[in-house]
Amino acid sequence: MKDVVYEVSNDEAGVIAQVLTWPNIMWKYRVILHDMDAGEQIEGMQSFKHLSDAEAYADMCVDSY
Repeated sequence: MKDVVYEVSNDEAGVIAQVLTWPNIMWKYRVILHDMDAGEQIEGMQSFKHLSDAEAYADMCVDSY
């Protein structure tokens, strides 16, 4: 089961990043980016073993828009 464990957005740019649990032998978390205005996923999905790394990546992604 995949659950959202962290979410951050840049309302001005219309971008949201979610950190999901992702049961996999190689990683535990995946960051997925969404364009809120278009209602679609943005390229840039990344996987991580540690939640803190996934959160930092999500923050960096929304800050860069």
